[in-house]
Amino acid sequence: MSETFAPDLEEIHDRFELEGDETVEEKYEELLKFVHSGRNRTDELADGLGLSGVETEYLIREAEKNGDLARDGYTGKKLYTILITSQGQAKLPAISEIDAKLAEYNLTELDYEVLKIVANVGSCTVQPILEELSVDLAPIKLIPVINHLIRENYCESSGLWRRYVEVTNEGRSVIETAEHEVFNDKSERH
Repeated sequence: MSETFAPDLEEIHDRFELEGDETVEEKYEELLKFVHSGRNRTDELADGLGLSGVETEYLIREAEKNGDLARDGYTGKKLYTILITSQGQAKLPAISEIDAKLAEYNLTELDYEVLKIVANVGSCTVQPILEELSVDLAPIKLIPVINHLIRENYCESSGLWRRYVEVTNEGRSVIETAEHEVFNDKSERH
């Protein structure tokens, strides 16, 4: 494993069922990155990490103990809203200017790319999105992105088992704004 900023999590390794060569330390780092990118609800974090709710709670507790994350509060919805501390942010590698601007909309570059694909394709299932993506992504890794876009009200789902996704008016508005505010400098260079 490469150098990590995660604490030693050896004592909780047996509480996780991970795929292949994944490690708890890598999941810890992913957790901090997800919270930093605007995913701050425990259910969203579990989806994005590909972990059970219990496994995600173990990681969150460890990050709280280490001072990297904190809960928004200890009652109601605040209990399930996770925030990154300045210490946690300091551990993360610097993000690009584009990522920082997209984070204002609770989006990553992957989220934004998926949103634009759905806007261009129209109501669709996962397959057309996968075919248009600039990165090779397993369908199981795309589902949390789509769920995040739905939770942010940038997309909506329909059909049996929510198989189809389409962009909402709010999603179209974010695309227009981001094209102007986030990507404007980039398009002027071409």
